[in-house]
Amino acid sequence: MTMEFLFVALFAVSVLTNLTVQGIKKLFDKKAVDYSSNVMAAITSVVISVALSAGYLIYTETMINAKISVQLIALAYLSFLAATNGYDKVIQAIKQIKQIGNQ
Repeated sequence: MTMEFLFVALFAVSVLTNLTVQGIKKLFDKKAVDYSSNVMAAITSVVISVALSAGYLIYTETMINAKISVQLIALAYLSFLAATNGYDKVIQAIKQIKQIGNQ
């Protein structure tokens, strides 16, 4: 999994998470159910990132190894952060970390 794919996957997970959470919130509001938006977004983002990762691994016939495992965990964690803090903030932090590493 390349860094470019990680960014694309993170963007896709962020968009899908936002759309899914909005749909779930509308359903819960109609049913008058109490819920926490952040918890719902966090759980939804992790589930979607795991599903997207599984689809990627099956499609590319990639074997799971230590490097792929770390990247999948990073995708799940970054999607959690993007769902609770915002996609732009996560991308900004990644770019700052890369700049520090290049110095």
